[in-house]
Amino acid sequence: MARAFTFIHTADLHLDAPFAGIDAADPRVREVLVDSTYAALDRIVSVAVERGVDFVLIAGDAYNSRDKSLRAQLRFKAACERLSSAGVPVFIAQGNHDPADGWTANLTFPQSVRYFATDSVERIEVLDPESGEPLCALYGRGYATGPTKLNLARGFKRESADENAVAVLHANVGGQEGYESYAPCTMDDLRAAGMDYWALGHIHKPSELSDSPRVRYAGSPQGLNPKEDGPHGCWLVTMERGAILAEEFVETSAVRWARSTLDVSGLDSLEAVHTAIREQCSLARAGADGRPSVLRLELSGRTEVHAELARGASFSELVTEIRDEQMGESPWLWVDRIRDTTRGVLDIEFLSGVEDFTGDLVRIAAEAIGDCELSAALLAEALAGVDSAFGARDRDAASLIEQARDVCLDRLIGGDDR
Repeated sequence: MARAFTFIHTADLHLDAPFAGIDAADPRVREVLVDSTYAALDRIVSVAVERGVDFVLIAGDAYNSRDKSLRAQLRFKAACERLSSAGVPVFIAQGNHDPADGWTANLTFPQSVRYFATDSVERIEVLDPESGEPLCALYGRGYATGPTKLNLARGFKRESADENAVAVLHANVGGQEGYESYAPCTMDDLRAAGMDYWALGHIHKPSELSDSPRVRYAGSPQGLNPKEDGPHGCWLVTMERGAILAEEFVETSAVRWARSTLDVSGLDSLEAVHTAIREQCSLARAGADGRPSVLRLELSGRTEVHAELARGASFSELVTEIRDEQMGESPWLWVDRIRDTTRGVLDIEFLSGVEDFTGDLVRIAAEAIGDCELSAALLAEALAGVDSAFGARDRDAASLIEQARDVCLDRLIGGDDR
């Protein structure tokens, strides 16, 4: 009878990711970002050694590209050697970014590092190094030549004699939006395989798809762009006789991404906006669990300060001041971007009495907003021939007309060319 065992499930390391499109003017930010994927890998290794895990699973995309850099290969080899020295084997199923036919420097890795086959599902038996008894049967399949649209999950089938069975695959389960449909499959495909645990890669947000069987995406151990905000790490799992005894998500990211929207409605000075932004930065820092963070912020709402924010020089100076302040805190926070989507304050009641084009616009809009049939007819006419995917057909007609009215008024009386 197999004893309880513990493993790490990780994926999507994307070693040497470039972090393009980030305005990292401060050298401290550049240095941390450039090294962050390697720092996350080092953290995974440290957790594996400190917790005494029995093995590590990597569900694809260890590298950021098929023609992986020499630096990335050397750092990955060093990590595997640390694990080997601690008696921790590594099992890897390659993904679309690191397929088997990509360039390699032919470095000599420890024998404890195993890649799953790429032409079919391979079963590997993990043995207890002390007793020699089987701990677990691993099933996995990697990518041979890059992205695949084949349903690889259908090739997985547990052997009836397996006391514990874990599957490793880089795939899009259920057609998750925002990710290419590589190795597409369904939850029914995974259930049919009879596994106890599915260690998945490809989706960069950690997620829990099912508890029976246990189906998990590890996510990327380091968020790779501003959209990948929140915690990133790996799963630490303990199993015995097909049951999950313990499961823990361990954060490994070196830097946190954060995105937020700040409504500055009612603020009447640049000083007040400055204070509100500082408070928002403090919230982002507090949510980073002691890590440096990179923040993208959007200013929204109708405010008397809109005209001053719209002045390029004032806005640029405000961003510079905020950056200097936040980089002086510990841990530092880099404001990568502040987007101003504010609008000027509109006095609709006053404008409705003005005898010019703006007044006519307000009165016509008021008539349409107050008449459900008229507003619906105007919306239908405006959207005739427009693709339904645009989404406006699902919106309330009156609110859309009100929004269109305000946009027109902004451009008519505010000189707003956005």
